[in-house]
Amino acid sequence: MDLGLLERNALSTAIEQLHEATAFYTAEPVVDQLLDMLNWPTGDSRLVDTSCGDGAFLDAALRRLLKAEPHISGSRIAHLVQGWEIHYFAAAEARNRMVRILVEHGHPTSSATAIAEEMVTHGDFLVQGPRTPTWDCVAGNPPFLRYANLPAILRTEYERTLPDYSQGDMLHSFIDRCTLTLRPQGEIALVTSDRWLFTQCAAELRAVVGQRMGLHHLERLDCSSAFYRAKTRRAGQPPRIHPVAVVLREADQCDTALTREPIYPEADDASYAGYRALSEVANVRLAPWLGKHGLFVVDQSTADAAGIPSSLLVPAVDTDNIKGGVLSPPTKFAIRTFRGIEPPPEVMRHLDANMHLLAKTKIRATQRWLPPESFERMDLSQPCLLIPRIAASLRPVRVPAGILPLDHGISIVTAGDATLDQLEEALMRPESEAWVRARAPRLENGYFSLTTTLLRSLPLKL
Repeated sequence: MDLGLLERNALSTAIEQLHEATAFYTAEPVVDQLLDMLNWPTGDSRLVDTSCGDGAFLDAALRRLLKAEPHISGSRIAHLVQGWEIHYFAAAEARNRMVRILVEHGHPTSSATAIAEEMVTHGDFLVQGPRTPTWDCVAGNPPFLRYANLPAILRTEYERTLPDYSQGDMLHSFIDRCTLTLRPQGEIALVTSDRWLFTQCAAELRAVVGQRMGLHHLERLDCSSAFYRAKTRRAGQPPRIHPVAVVLREADQCDTALTREPIYPEADDASYAGYRALSEVANVRLAPWLGKHGLFVVDQSTADAAGIPSSLLVPAVDTDNIKGGVLSPPTKFAIRTFRGIEPPPEVMRHLDANMHLLAKTKIRATQRWLPPESFERMDLSQPCLLIPRIAASLRPVRVPAGILPLDHGISIVTAGDATLDQLEEALMRPESEAWVRARAPRLENGYFSLTTTLLRSLPLKL
């Protein structure tokens, strides 16, 4: 058995899978916009696209170079404009694109082909690219794909060779490697996902890159028009990211520093001067997750059939109870159990009969009557405001006292000099909605993801 052949086949399959997941190419207007922000072409300044795809950035860069230096030699072209691409077919497309431009400019096909071969390297930039300062400008649209979704053979190699702080996403790896290969006074102009700018998992990456580079330009892009699809992708498949145009320069040339702190593309902190953080006037907490309904969460008929005492049933609501911004009456109940106190036999029989509904990793080795996330100490004596973690707006709904929110909804209980009415009114203000929309990670179809950490820092006008 040829183990080398098997490994090569596995790698080829992995690269095809990677290409299928990440092959969204940049539309011409976005390419031109980013190249306009670079000090290139000028003198002997060298430009590279480290994941060039079918050559959109190289196309525009080569045309600019030929316009600036009409009589440039082939060797100089190949020295000043370069690209890397891991996918063989895409690399071939990029080379063919360069050949067409060079032939249009008067080069014989044979010499144009040779120049294009030198310009575009078929290889994995992350592991095969230079690790010393080589280029003055990096421009492109690096792939966005979390390491968890990488084919195993690629993930293993990247985890072995690349620093830990750059391993959350392929985008993180490319940003780090591009910075390492940049000459002094170099520039980077990329289309990226917005998340590396503000997520906690990219904090160390920002800090490391920020030791040298700063943020010169940041602009949100329209996902529907920023990309065109590769031929291998079906129509109507927009990438599941929220893109931004980013230009990085030497830190001393930039007003915005890259640090561990999050950067939000549309944030305007100055407008909220003098406002009070929600955490100053309220307790913001995550509602408990009790597992699939039917175990620790039951309806009335199940509770009656099991003979569960009503004193141990707590009315409960989740996002299914919210329709059109209105909370419907609870139709389910959470079974309240306590640490160190085995519940009545009726409760234990019900739990034991339905424990299969809970993943084995969530079943407690001792005191199995406790849910995955206990709520026995939660004070339900006050009404609260409930906001879903996945929401289309910040609009809260009021939950009466004595009712337990479930399934990681975010509940807000007054804990200061502001009443619940005042908190609700403040949360409903347009400026509160705008603040959240500028900072919450965007999802699909207009939804965004909320966290207790984000909402605790929400400035309110009270």
